[in-house]
Amino acid sequence: MHEQGMMQQHETLMTEMWEKLNDDQKKTMMKRMIDGKIMMKEGMIKHFQFKIETMKMMKKMLDEC
Repeated sequence: MHEQGMMQQHETLMTEMWEKLNDDQKKTMMKRMIDGKIMMKEGMIKHFQFKIETMKMMKKMLDEC
């Protein structure tokens, strides 16, 4: 099965599952999706902070040469 067909099948399954949830379950899932996005963004920020610190460290080492 090609990639687009697999994605469409996944979306259909997710839609069917979503329709079977009650309102409280939907609210819980929405919160989890938002938490997941927050965690991803926080991870990206930490990664960039590490890269910036490394670049500053390298610059300082080069300045000392």
